[in-house]
Amino acid sequence: MSDGNRLKTIVGIALAGSALFAAGACGSGDAGFTAAPVGGVDVGLMSSSPSSSDGMQSGGADSGDMASLDKVVAAATGAVQGSSVLSVQAENNGQMWEVQLAAPDGTEQLLEVDASGKVLSEPRAKDTGPEEKARVMSIVKDAKLTFQEAMKKVSKEAPNSKITHMSLDKYGDNLLIWDVDVVGQDGNWQALKINAKDGTVTKGD
Repeated sequence: MSDGNRLKTIVGIALAGSALFAAGACGSGDAGFTAAPVGGVDVGLMSSSPSSSDGMQSGGADSGDMASLDKVVAAATGAVQGSSVLSVQAENNGQMWEVQLAAPDGTEQLLEVDASGKVLSEPRAKDTGPEEKARVMSIVKDAKLTFQEAMKKVSKEAPNSKITHMSLDKYGDNLLIWDVDVVGQDGNWQALKINAKDGTVTKGD
């Protein structure tokens, strides 16, 4: 093989490897969520798991406060009629929020909203079976504390702190809990657990 052909072969292999890597990276986020492209919106797929690097940091944007988060949640639930909040996660130092909702039929929907309350993506439905949908509907039905009521508990327990993550789920011992991560003015992180049935607040990991 001539030097020219050998160089072309090496370049071709490198480009093919880059393409495979890019394809793998694009498929890593939002497992099970299907985008619903409406009105030509380009939906950006994001990780739905909490990340300390993406969450709120001390000295960051004023976007984890209760008033701002109220706007975010109102915009998200307005995009999915009749939905309830399952989780919120701060991204880009609180400039953007990833919101997971439960539709009335138990379908989980995921979308992004910026700190001003502007919806940045169309809702994406998670592909789940009837058992998971029934589980989600049961969680929403059994929760006596709404997202907003749980936020008020947070503001009393950790005043002047900012929420970076908050999610509702049922544990093996049948506890229904709002798991909350907050960052104080001193930059210290704190975890709170709020019983979604009786409002009891406990601190811990």
